[in-house]
Amino acid sequence: MSGYGVLSPDDAARLLLPVAESVAAVHAASGRHGAISPAAVEVDESGRALLVDSSRVAPDPAYTAPGGADDVWSLAAVLLHATTGHPPGAYGTPPTVPRTTGWLAPLIELGLRPEARERPSAAELADYLRARVAPPAERRPLPVGALVLAGAAVLALLGVVGAALLFTGGDDAPRTRPESSDAASTEAEEEPTTAEPSADPTPPTAAELESFARDYVATASGDPDLGFTWLTAAYQQRSPRYQQVWASIRDPRLLSVTGDPRAMSVSYTYRYRLAGGGTRTEDITLFLVQDGDRLLIADATAH
Repeated sequence: MSGYGVLSPDDAARLLLPVAESVAAVHAASGRHGAISPAAVEVDESGRALLVDSSRVAPDPAYTAPGGADDVWSLAAVLLHATTGHPPGAYGTPPTVPRTTGWLAPLIELGLRPEARERPSAAELADYLRARVAPPAERRPLPVGALVLAGAAVLALLGVVGAALLFTGGDDAPRTRPESSDAASTEAEEEPTTAEPSADPTPPTAAELESFARDYVATASGDPDLGFTWLTAAYQQRSPRYQQVWASIRDPRLLSVTGDPRAMSVSYTYRYRLAGGGTRTEDITLFLVQDGDRLLIADATAH
């Protein structure tokens, strides 16, 4: 990746999408790269980024996950490098992702989570990038391709099914969330569903996303059991305290709400009272997936 300098989020995603797809293909074949870093990414004469085989590049400690090599953590670290020019260590341990990374920030934050189980899969990471930067025709499910040898590098040019914006969550809050935020932690602790969306669903508009957020807050605070059904199946499995936390929220009031159809997300600021006394104000971003004509919450961040 030498010579490219700092890239915009769109350019970084477009450049590194083939690399993410290659890693997803390796993982689908029950393999692991183990040495992903900027040095493991080569750009050919056509401007296409290719993943160098691990036999040709040594692992870089600056791009190796704490506790052991993990390809997804390293991919997120490379995305961070592409958009900032620095490795994760430049932003603390664990790293606090700068907002200058733009719309890639939530994805990078998830990929750099300390616990491996809290990170998205390589396929989910590739799906997210593809949903944002690939032409519409390329967002459809692709057939499985063949492994291509380029010199000593094994380039896994396998197409993967495009189920956009699937994220994994975790038991701990994202690093941008205050530790005292119990209500927000419920919305950011879980993994998304892996259910296939219906074919060619109609993307929601910003207004529809904003309406979803308003209805969700009203539903979850009024009937936590019903609100629980608005989460993906995997998100539900990692939400053991969901009903308990929402049952403690009183009189939630949305102060602002903004939908982002391109990111399939909606952000809102709300203030609420706690059953035990006191009030809180939090900024929440919900990441959504489409299951047929229905929207479900796959993950969230809070500030």
